Amino acid sequence: MNEMFERTDDFLIEQVKRDANYTNQTSHFHPYYEIGYLVNGARSMTINHSLYNVERGCLIFVAKGELHKGFPNENNPSSVELINLYFHEKYLAPFYQLFGKDQLISFFSNHIIKIPVGRQEYVLDLFQKILYEYQEIDELSKELIRNYFCELISFLIRLVRKNTNSLMLPDPNNKIMEDAVKYIYYNYHKDLTLEEVAGKFNLSKSHFSKRFKSVTGFGYKEYLISVRIKEACNLLLTTNKSITEIAFLCGFNDSNYFGDAFRKANGISPHKYRKYQGLI
Repeated sequence: MNEMFERTDDFLIEQVKRDANYTNQTSHFHPYYEIGYLVNGARSMTINHSLYNVERGCLIFVAKGELHKGFPNENNPSSVELINLYFHEKYLAPFYQLFGKDQLISFFSNHIIKIPVGRQEYVLDLFQKILYEYQEIDELSKELIRNYFCELISFLIRLVRKNTNSLMLPDPNNKIMEDAVKYIYYNYHKDLTLEEVAGKFNLSKSHFSKRFKSVTGFGYKEYLISVRIKEACNLLLTTNKSITEIAFLCGFNDSNYFGDAFRKANGISPHKYRKYQGLI
């Protein structure tokens, strides 16, 4: 994803279509923000430790560093059409000045915003204007992109502040699995086994494993390692701890295994990740 920012001055917009059985998206996190707008279809999302069912007219806000993955809805698999925005923090600077960073991010902490039916055309039109100008029509395109982006964020903030019904809560039908995801998310540093976690929620290993996959989009081990790698990335960038120490702090009992898992997830060694400040 870093290549796109070199070409676009830290901003990318793309229109994406997925068929009903598309499961190739891997879990990931990145040092920039992401906004997705679901134009058509239904999709499930896991963001950090929260599980959501997302439908047409929903907007997904993912802050930098948040672990996330989209996958077919368990009960309603369908093809989807998305418009995704990826942008670096500087695009939010005008809103930091108005609200402060913490307050601004709190507006989007629920991750999923349901756009009212009567305003969906307006939001889609903003995305389409950005898509059009992203083709670099002329020397004014970058300025227009910034203006449309600011209009979009302003609209969303006003919507969240005035209409709490626009916030979609995590799926209550999957509370046991969400509790399990949350338990893993906050205990990643421990020696967590599938058997132990399944037992904690009074489920057999096989039933837990199957249910966890269908509800979260992750295999049990995949999710645990993803959370550990996410935290390792944070420690690499924010501390001077050795790579071996970080490996053990994040639940890896073998630093060589940590190195292999890290390279598989990020395509680069922990040492180079730290050297280039996560800009990979």
